[in-house]
Amino acid sequence: MENKYTKERNEMHLKTICVITIGQTPRTDMIPPLRSYLPNDTRIIEKGVLDSLVIEEIQHLFVEEGQTTLVSRLTNGNSVVVSKEKIIPIIQQLIDECQKSEIDLILLACTGKFPLFSSEIPVIYPDFLLNYAVKGLLREGELGVIVPLIEQSEMIQDKWKEVNFKTCITSTSPYNGTHEELVQATKRLNESQVQAILLDCMGYSNEMKNIIREHTTKPIIVARNIIYANLAELL
Repeated sequence: MENKYTKERNEMHLKTICVITIGQTPRTDMIPPLRSYLPNDTRIIEKGVLDSLVIEEIQHLFVEEGQTTLVSRLTNGNSVVVSKEKIIPIIQQLIDECQKSEIDLILLACTGKFPLFSSEIPVIYPDFLLNYAVKGLLREGELGVIVPLIEQSEMIQDKWKEVNFKTCITSTSPYNGTHEELVQATKRLNESQVQAILLDCMGYSNEMKNIIREHTTKPIIVARNIIYANLAELL
């Protein structure tokens, strides 16, 4: 039975995190797996870059020549492609909103490379965390990388070059891709000399990892698992 002391102690340790996604909320594909890593009483607030936008406004965020392609998920489950450069100010606005609330930690739910945002609340940057976690696991060599769009290849190649990995890149969407497309992507990487296969997007799941496992003996790394496990250490 909970007494006054226990209640006050539990309330004192209650943590709140804000998950900022590039697409729209709720992320029913992402939040339940995240909860499995966190203390049961952790509160999760979701904010989406595209939450308050109508389709015409979203179209203004589409990628133009020379800009970086990011892929995320709409509320209806479909994928959306936006320009990283165009959404950076919106992400900063969402982080600014967090400063006005009792939030302990912010997760930027995208493995793309971002600049440091202004925030008094700690921000988890998956690109940096993922790079050095994989570096610790594999040291260097050639990494097989599955991404949502092949147009992201140059960005991915540059990102992994920073930690001395060569990359063999293939693509299939975590949102609209088919079982067969994932199998074919796996087979392409399995035929190469890569030492491991990385699912480099927060949208890829353990269910997708299980499909890949049926077609390769190479180690398989799911980006979101690395991020969630390390985030949990702060709570």
